[in-house]
Amino acid sequence: MATGSVFAQAPADSLREYDLGEVVVGGGTAARPAAPSTLQRIPVAAIDRLDAPSVSDVARLIPAAHVQTNSRGETLVYLRAAGERQVALFFDGALLNIPWDNRVDLSLLPAGVIGGITVAKGVPSVLWGANVLGGAVNMTSRGLRSKGTFTEATGQGGSEGFGQGMVTHLGRRGRFSWVGSGGYARRDGFAVPDDLGDAGLVFNQVSDRIRTNTDYRLANGFGRLEYDFSSRSRLGLSMLHVDGEKGIAPEGHLNPAVDRVRFWRYPEWRMSMAILNGEAGLGPATSLRGAVWGSRFTQQIADYAGAEYDQLDSQQDDEDLTVGGRAVIEHAFAPVTLRLGLNALTSMHRQQESAFEGEQRADDPRLTYRQGLWSAGLEAEATPLAPLTLTAGVSLDALSTPETGDKPSRDPFMDYGLTVGGVYRLNEAWSLNASAGRKTRFPTLRELFGEALQRFALNPDLRPESSLLAEVGMRHYGEVVSGDVTLFLNRTDDTIDQERLEDGRRRRVNLGGSRITGVEISGAVRPIPLIRFDGHLTVMDVRGIEEDGSTTRLSEKPEAIGRLAASYSPGRGPNATVEAVYTGVAYSPDGDGFVRLDPSLVLNLRAGYRLSVRAVSAELFARVNNVTDAVVLPQLGLPGPGREIQAGLKLAL
Repeated sequence: MATGSVFAQAPADSLREYDLGEVVVGGGTAARPAAPSTLQRIPVAAIDRLDAPSVSDVARLIPAAHVQTNSRGETLVYLRAAGERQVALFFDGALLNIPWDNRVDLSLLPAGVIGGITVAKGVPSVLWGANVLGGAVNMTSRGLRSKGTFTEATGQGGSEGFGQGMVTHLGRRGRFSWVGSGGYARRDGFAVPDDLGDAGLVFNQVSDRIRTNTDYRLANGFGRLEYDFSSRSRLGLSMLHVDGEKGIAPEGHLNPAVDRVRFWRYPEWRMSMAILNGEAGLGPATSLRGAVWGSRFTQQIADYAGAEYDQLDSQQDDEDLTVGGRAVIEHAFAPVTLRLGLNALTSMHRQQESAFEGEQRADDPRLTYRQGLWSAGLEAEATPLAPLTLTAGVSLDALSTPETGDKPSRDPFMDYGLTVGGVYRLNEAWSLNASAGRKTRFPTLRELFGEALQRFALNPDLRPESSLLAEVGMRHYGEVVSGDVTLFLNRTDDTIDQERLEDGRRRRVNLGGSRITGVEISGAVRPIPLIRFDGHLTVMDVRGIEEDGSTTRLSEKPEAIGRLAASYSPGRGPNATVEAVYTGVAYSPDGDGFVRLDPSLVLNLRAGYRLSVRAVSAELFARVNNVTDAVVLPQLGLPGPGREIQAGLKLAL
């Protein structure tokens, strides 16, 4: 919840300006100086040009972000090689992470409802709440800034049975604004590269064209109504419902005759959220921002005997009910501004496992787990000298587990967080920033008590992981050239990882620690108004630290992540984008050691044509993802998609 200016990764939308509605992230106006830690924004125009059905594709725009689908079929985002459970995702100020495991599958969240993304990395503000030591991603819904209405319809189709349709209507009249949308997407599966051997698909691959068991469907509906009481006070209600199902690709390097392979499907994946957020001016120098929300998440995991997916072995039914709230009270008295942040949630997880023998079903007892998560943080910002702004914060975080199913109870966890940083403005275009801090990530209930259909053994001695973080950087803001360079360090103690037991199960353990050092570069160049180059590159050294001080590799952490895009985008007529995405060398565990994952370079092309007829704007577009059919292997035996072709039409009025 850091304050300050942010770096836009793409030009403004050529159709309308959208209100990002950030009422929780950001502690003040755009006139404030840049944050002491990294703060970046992805605008709606960049999201729109991806033609993406889900947020998993949008997250690839974030500098230093590695997006990966794991063996459970969950697509997760890792910022600067931080663990996925260390990254918090929010929508309209409400936490999207499912508290049971403190993460959420981005492939089942619709991209069409997102009006912008703000990303906090490095040393996150204490106001974000507990468990946020790897970064925070706040997604906000779309909305009009000016009075009037705007309706958009999109339809597209492509290879591997891909199809998507979405309709969105936005409006603003008087003090009211609103948005409503609905969409549906489906796919028969993901394409595989021509060379299946290089893709690590030795086993469990039925077709040479579509990756086994990677079909999906996703339906969604969203609505928001907001009322502006004054220029400083407003209140909005957001409602989101997502209904999906999908298959999970089996690990292609594992022989099912000797290894335990996940032959899983998610026949049901549903999430419903209601979010009430807003802000209020409590006086000339005092303001309140906040959000309260309730959510219900259900999923069904079906475990099959083999790659034919015709014999059901077992099934797990999950339900999560969460109620949470966040609030920031800010008071300014020159030259100091104080902010008090309060975060709290309570969540209940119900789980039932069932075994099948033919048509015979044997149900285990339905188990209930409950947790409470709290955080209170105080942050102060001061400007002792005109070009210098200093920030410091302290927080207290706590986790309790009052109900633990059929497992022994655990004592509550409690720890503190600290941050300190500063920004020095050299002039209007250049600034220097530095920050350091400490933060803790508590084990999730799934890490403490989850057995994943008997695939995990429990560890009663599992401890929280804590990190010391630091970064120093330089930023430049300009009409033609803008960007930043940041050096960063993340030193974690008691890193939570996995070990493989002799019986084939896994167990979560605390390592001695880990160390991540790196440099992140991002920027944009616009030599002429219609042409833009933007991109980012992050190079990292990622090492695990053993108890004796020696170092080892960490699983699936690329040594480099980069993206470079060139776009030609006039208001009407032809437009085009060329994009290259690079993923460096990584290592994946295999038995007692690590296997090298080769680097990859993926080339994506998009071309479109825009025209306007009276009040209607239209764009016909086509895109080819992974033009060269490159093999992308983010995890051993689980390759990324091969070449994919899409085409569609967008209408706006």
